[in-house]
Amino acid sequence: MYGMMLDSPEKYLSDFDFVNASIQWESDGEKVVGGCPILFGRDAELEALKESYHRSITSECEVAQIFGPSGIGKSALCDKFAEYATARSDDGGATGCIYLSGRFDRLQQSQPFHAIGSAFDSYCTWLSTKDQSMAKEVSSALKRDIGKEIWRLAAVMPNLSSILGSEYLSQKYDSSDDDAVDAQKRLRYLFCEFVKVMSICHSEAVVLFLDDSQWMDPASAALLNQLLMTSGSAVRDHRFSFMASCRDDEMNETHPLTNMLASVDTFGIKTTMIRLTPMNKDAVNEFVSATLSLLPRITRPLANILHQRSKGSPIFVKQLMVEMSRQRYLYPSLTRRRWVWEVEKIRDMKIPESVATFILNSLNRLPSEVLSALCSLSCFGTTAGIELIEALGAEVQQDLVKHLDEAVAVSVLDKRNNSYYFVHDKLQEAAYSAMNPEDRRRTHFLYGLTLARIAARERDDKLILIASTQVNLGGPEFVADDDQAVQVAKLNLEAGKMAIKMSDFFSAYSFLEYGISYLPKGHWDTNYDLSLELFNKSASCALMNAEHKNLNFLLDQIMHNANCANDKFRAIMISITFKMWSGQIAEAIKMTTSTLNDLGEGIPNLITPSIVEENLKATKEKLARISDDTLLTYPIMIDPLKIEAMSLLGKLFASFSFAGHITSLPFIASKMIQISLESGWSSLSPAAFAHWSNYLALVENKFEDGYRYAKLALSLRRASTSCIYDGAVIFCTTNTKIFVEPVQSTIEFYLEGHKAAMRSGATRYATLCAMVYDMSSFWAGKNVKAVCCAMVETMKQVKFYNNLLLLTIILPAFQVAVKMAGETGIEQSDLINASGESSKERNFAAKLPSHILNTSFHGFYEAFIFRQLERAKQDAETFYEEQSESTINMSSPMFMREFYFGLVSFWIGREKCDKKWLLRGIASKHALNNLATTASTWNFENKAFLLQAEEQFSQMDFVAAGVLYEAAILSSKRHKFLNEEALANELAGYFYLDTGKKMKSIHYFSQAFQKYTEWGALAKASTLSKYLN
Repeated sequence: MYGMMLDSPEKYLSDFDFVNASIQWESDGEKVVGGCPILFGRDAELEALKESYHRSITSECEVAQIFGPSGIGKSALCDKFAEYATARSDDGGATGCIYLSGRFDRLQQSQPFHAIGSAFDSYCTWLSTKDQSMAKEVSSALKRDIGKEIWRLAAVMPNLSSILGSEYLSQKYDSSDDDAVDAQKRLRYLFCEFVKVMSICHSEAVVLFLDDSQWMDPASAALLNQLLMTSGSAVRDHRFSFMASCRDDEMNETHPLTNMLASVDTFGIKTTMIRLTPMNKDAVNEFVSATLSLLPRITRPLANILHQRSKGSPIFVKQLMVEMSRQRYLYPSLTRRRWVWEVEKIRDMKIPESVATFILNSLNRLPSEVLSALCSLSCFGTTAGIELIEALGAEVQQDLVKHLDEAVAVSVLDKRNNSYYFVHDKLQEAAYSAMNPEDRRRTHFLYGLTLARIAARERDDKLILIASTQVNLGGPEFVADDDQAVQVAKLNLEAGKMAIKMSDFFSAYSFLEYGISYLPKGHWDTNYDLSLELFNKSASCALMNAEHKNLNFLLDQIMHNANCANDKFRAIMISITFKMWSGQIAEAIKMTTSTLNDLGEGIPNLITPSIVEENLKATKEKLARISDDTLLTYPIMIDPLKIEAMSLLGKLFASFSFAGHITSLPFIASKMIQISLESGWSSLSPAAFAHWSNYLALVENKFEDGYRYAKLALSLRRASTSCIYDGAVIFCTTNTKIFVEPVQSTIEFYLEGHKAAMRSGATRYATLCAMVYDMSSFWAGKNVKAVCCAMVETMKQVKFYNNLLLLTIILPAFQVAVKMAGETGIEQSDLINASGESSKERNFAAKLPSHILNTSFHGFYEAFIFRQLERAKQDAETFYEEQSESTINMSSPMFMREFYFGLVSFWIGREKCDKKWLLRGIASKHALNNLATTASTWNFENKAFLLQAEEQFSQMDFVAAGVLYEAAILSSKRHKFLNEEALANELAGYFYLDTGKKMKSIHYFSQAFQKYTEWGALAKASTLSKYLN
């Protein structure tokens, strides 16, 4: 007892303060009067949360989920953790984490990314006001890494403008972007980049805590999923940690949070589950002791009663003590100079079993005007801005602010940050339930109309979302007449468009469906334009959200009621996209070609080689007459029919790609170029020229022409106001440029393409760029270990976006790279997760014509490198039989396949004395000689020399062979191909060993060992040890 007094003299030995003696609670019940924290009996849970946090920022990626019933103390636990995590270290060193918090709200679910956006918006406010130098650093990094697309984040975090400047965020919104790409994925990527910038600029880790996650919406869950999975260095370097609290009785297996945690678990991100249970007797006593500043021995009888009546619920205990104080059963004694209580009266108190009923009864004792104001506030959730309440009160002629201030005075509300807050969500729920359901819905509807008038008068767009939410919580039953129904439908249309602009298609779909539900009978006749726009945008959102059943209904309505073909076009484009996404490629192609025919841009039912050749010849003749300077000054396409045709041709190009109709792709690109030359540039014109450059360089081997149009495509892309096809343009042009420009530097443009594609939500091209960059990095001689690590991250991303095709392409390359490196340093769990194929993936791969080609190439490459002749022969034979001259390769550069096939062919031909294989090697040599002459000396000279050396070795011209091996080695070194310098030395070693010059071979094997080691191919280098003794 005396130890407690000495440890906390401010509690137990200070004079009793009679003036301020009362039982009240600060915000969310976090502290009692006197500053005593109310977190009692939670030491084990707090320690578990701390341990989870430290693991997430030091060793393992994981998240923490705190759950339990309402009022159990989840928020208080996280507040206590925040106090710990943000504290400055004892030695005055670096501060703790950057702690961001937000709260989901059942009545604000339709407001896009409300909880997450408010958390990051608070960070922007803090940064702009507290740390100007860091604000400048973050601003520069955001502008550099995200670029012009950063303005899209300002829709969900308005105070971003205080960091970047309002001028930088005043980009014009182009609604066509949201029709052309998956804008949801775009916003998720931008959020990930924002977190990445935070983690780079700050030395502290970033912690995001989201309270009341039982109200989490699907869009927020999807954003968190990507934030945890693909936010780059922030997660990989243990700089980002996520915590969520939720009521367990509101959760189920299909809840968005449950699905999100299950998803990240498959990628090795574990969840620490922390369950909060009711306080035991000792914890209640500790709480009462601290509240009343009395020794636990004295308060135990009172605590036992409170525990029995409250069943250990912290919120119930607090409310009971407030009620006991109100009834004077618990009061300060002047004679005893401490708190005292009436035990018998407390035992006899009539207390409901439910804390909700108890709180409601307490609220009913408030003055009617105060309770009415609390009911009004509760319609907006647990919090609402004072400015909003003032405007609403003035409009409905009620002094809401005055009465809410009275509620603040009795600790029902808290007033901070220009907002009112219920001190606990149980109080909000009690106030909300004080109204009968019909009156509650009527109030919502009235408030919605009122706020809509204010929004129109003040031109305050942010009120539109709130107004629409309130109207929809009321429902169509309160609509007075058809005019009001149209007014409310228009309001929901505006809210839906705002949600689309914020890339939340779930909320947008909800608003638009409500808008449709308000339309009066006969609306297609009386309100045609409004109906068409509502149905079109709702169909777009249904497609994004996989609401397939309703999508078909919406599309049928549009096609049946639209007045003309032009009004049906948007529905047709949505139908084509749906068919593509659902695997109905033939149907998508049929619908696309039919619509193109209707537009006068006919596509043959069967695109034969002769048709392709004729079309390409016409395009070449037109282009030959126009200079690049003239092309760059062409006007913008304005003919709506031509714009529609270009969009359809873009869809057709994608459909042909999915269907494997590779030979038809040049025809489509050519057709798009012809329309552009006739009618001006559209957003698709740069992509058309990019594909055209691929055809010229990769199929016709006209590298100069292909390079010309690659540069033109990039110039057109920079001049375009739209960024939706940037990823495709950069990917295709880089495929051409790697033949002409030094490959080591050129492949870096794939990373630029990855970023550009992610910024537009084009995840297919983003993952394609990442995959080809990794594989090209391996062939370009970048460090093998670094390439393996990059491939792991790419495969995680590929799996995340469920792109099985790309996974089947990169897996064989990854497995070869790992075998070459031996020790990669990659965590075993990541290695297994990234490299393991599921049966679904294997079955999918077996159906792909390109899969055998890809696996057989990597098979004979690995066998060649590790000198397994029979396996090399078997896989090379398979490769030769499967390869197709018309296939434009999407994985390893085609010239690498040709190069290594030639080397393997010469090896097999020599060892087996097989002229057939020697002729195949000679054919590959001619191909590489041609590339070195017509495309790039830098990229191909060393490869041509090495193939020539192998040819001379096979023909037993040993003098010429020796000279050519040395030339290949010097050229590889001069052109910075470390891997091929190692290979050339190794093959020279075999040459001298086989020709009886063992001592000379040791020199070359030694050089090969050194270069393989420098490359990071340690396992390969070790195989040469036997030749060095």
